[in-house]
Amino acid sequence: MTSGGTTKRANDPEAAAAAYTDLRRRAEADSNVVGLVLAGSRGFDAYVTDGSDFDVYVVLGGDQVTDWRTPHGSPVETWPMTLEIFRDHALSGPADAWNRPTFLGAQVVLDKLDGEIGRIVDRKRVLTTAEAEAIAVAGLDDYINSLYRSLRNLEAGRDLEGRLDALESLSPLLTTVFALESRVRPFNKWLRHEIAARPLTLAGLIPLVDRMAMDPTPTTQREAFRLIEAAARERGHGGVVDSWEPDVDWLRGESRP
Repeated sequence: MTSGGTTKRANDPEAAAAAYTDLRRRAEADSNVVGLVLAGSRGFDAYVTDGSDFDVYVVLGGDQVTDWRTPHGSPVETWPMTLEIFRDHALSGPADAWNRPTFLGAQVVLDKLDGEIGRIVDRKRVLTTAEAEAIAVAGLDDYINSLYRSLRNLEAGRDLEGRLDALESLSPLLTTVFALESRVRPFNKWLRHEIAARPLTLAGLIPLVDRMAMDPTPTTQREAFRLIEAAARERGHGGVVDSWEPDVDWLRGESRP
C-alpha cells in the first residue's frame, strides 16, 4: 500500500517474466489458441519498469475464453477473445473503439494463421480514408465548440470555466490532428513517444499543446486554432470551420464578435 492508502503494483520482474513465458508455452501447445498479442509498455518496448506487467490478448479459434482469463493486477494480464471478436475489436464504431490506440505499439508474438493475426493488428493501427474523414470532421467541430465556449467564458471573466473548456478542447484537437494524417491518436502516455517515432507534418504541435495545458490563454488558444484551421483547410475540411461563421475571424483573433 502507498501512504495514501491505494494499492501500488509491485511485481517481481523474474516471476512476471516466468509467468509470461509459461503463458506463451501453454498457448503454443493449445490448438484452440490461434494468436497472442503483447500490448502496453512491453509491446511498445518503452517505459518498462520492474513493476511493468505483461498485457496479452489471447485470440481463440473457439469460444472457450474462461481458461485464459487472469485477474486485474496479475503479473500477466490477459484479454481472451475469439478470433471473430478480435477482428473487429477497437475499430471505429463499436463501443470499444476507445481501445484502438493500444495496438499502435502491440507486438504479435504468436500467429498460427499464417500472418492473419498480424494483418488484423495492422488494420487497427491505421485509419481508412472513410474513418479518417469521419473522425476529422467530428473532432474538428468538437474542438471548435470547446474553443468557442472557452473564449466566451474567458472574455466574460469566468476564468475557471474558460480554462476547463480549454482543457476539454485538447482531446478533440489531438484527435483531429492525427485523423487529418489518417493516423490513430495515441493514448496520452504515448503522445510524445509516437510523435518522436513518426513525426506529424504539423510542426510545433507538442509545445503548443503543452502551453495550452499549462496556461490556456486566449492568445495561445487562438494560435492553436490558426494552426489547426490551416491544416484542416489544406485537407479539404474548410466547410467545418466555415460552419462557425460569423465567428471565425473572432476565433482567429482578428476581430471582436
